[in-house]
Amino acid sequence: MRFRVRDPIELEQRPRRAFRLSKSFEASAPRTRRTLDVHDAFGIGLDGRRRVIYRDLVIDVDPGDVVFVTGESGGGKSLILKDLAMRLRDVKGFRPVVDLREIEAKPGELVIEGVGRDTKEAIELLSSVGLGEAFVFLRRYKELSDGQKFRYLLAKALDRRPRTLVADEFCSNLDRTTAKVIAYLVQKRARANGTTLVLATAHDDLIEDLGPDVLVRKRIGSAAEVHYDLPRPKTCSLMRSLEVSRGTLWDYKELAEFHYRGKKPPFIEAIFTARIGDELAGVIVYTSVYPHLRAREAAFPFLKELKKELGRKRYVKWLNEHFTRISRVVVHPKFRGIGLGAELVRRTMPLVGKAYVEALAVMARYNPFFERAGMRRIEVGKEPREDVKAARELLKDLGADDFVIRDRRLFVEWYRSLRPKEKRKVLKALRRAVGGFPIRRPLGVSKLGERLARAISPPEYLIWRNLELGSELPEPVSPRPSSPQGQAS
Repeated sequence: MRFRVRDPIELEQRPRRAFRLSKSFEASAPRTRRTLDVHDAFGIGLDGRRRVIYRDLVIDVDPGDVVFVTGESGGGKSLILKDLAMRLRDVKGFRPVVDLREIEAKPGELVIEGVGRDTKEAIELLSSVGLGEAFVFLRRYKELSDGQKFRYLLAKALDRRPRTLVADEFCSNLDRTTAKVIAYLVQKRARANGTTLVLATAHDDLIEDLGPDVLVRKRIGSAAEVHYDLPRPKTCSLMRSLEVSRGTLWDYKELAEFHYRGKKPPFIEAIFTARIGDELAGVIVYTSVYPHLRAREAAFPFLKELKKELGRKRYVKWLNEHFTRISRVVVHPKFRGIGLGAELVRRTMPLVGKAYVEALAVMARYNPFFERAGMRRIEVGKEPREDVKAARELLKDLGADDFVIRDRRLFVEWYRSLRPKEKRKVLKALRRAVGGFPIRRPLGVSKLGERLARAISPPEYLIWRNLELGSELPEPVSPRPSSPQGQAS
């Protein structure tokens, strides 16, 4: 790897960016029997010893740079970090400077409530430090592991919108795979926001994923080297070993606990896995599509006529011949944020052998990885249908607001508190709104409430067309935003 080393004299002629650092201190020891023994054995004086940590170390830093200080333990990395941070505080272009050690969290603080101005921003911040797991969002700070606490405090520091973020022992308490992921994610967010990063750790395995603009290697003694303009990472270094292949149900079960809907999806058509090295990093599950989906029919107007022409049974058969659905995309928490989900979708869609691949996902509002993989989001409006509105108003009049509807336990408890006549009215309204097409047995109140919640705030609908298989079939269209947004019936 080649580095461009800048001339220290030239750097000092550039005001407010070149910093000359020196650090040394007087060392003396009390006179004891053992210190005198050391003096006799090694000839080391007990008074007036000056230890030089570094002398005339010139570091050129521009706002928005990633500065990485590494080297052997005990060499003085932390001193360089503190010294440089102190100097940066005096320069307007680097203020405000936030030191990660200054960030605190209350033990009972909910992770999803502790950062961001709203849910979307909170999820973006948490995902940018490798905490993109729904179950972690709902934990309290005291319930996190030490590594998760470090990442949460890092998210809180970024939430302050500093111009400069200083972090000593950066990722030193994380396993090295997770550390590489966090290094890649943090530098990516910092560069996007123009934030200067000043980081230090003894682990030099983070250099590739940080791609520092300034690399300081501190040796034992006074020696130090400064290198500039290392290659910036385009992807996380771990992605080089990514392998995607056919998987089994056992692969899905191995990662199912990391999906908010861990239950096995029905009507599985194909499973693929993503492996990084020897680790199972992700899994994707394709299933049969819902026979009746309003979003699909809005995107493909010809389907309504086709349904009438073929009849229900032949229409469902035609759908299953041409459409498949991404039912689960599960990425192991330690690999989230590096583009693995999008890569898994992109590589496997052509392999399932269907003209169209569709996805229904609430998470698509917060993380557009389906679109990064080449899928197209179909905008079909946000306004619920009239029967959904009527059911929502009835429930609200009887004491169930959207918060109660969205929480299955609260919804069931609320329903049980109603009088028999009110229960009948609620069931009738729910079945009219979300009961949908004939099924073998009526849906219970819990499932009806879940479907109403989805109808009020439906998932995003995304579609991908395989041009090699569906060249004779039409492209999807985006209906007017005022039309009802689709959901499974």
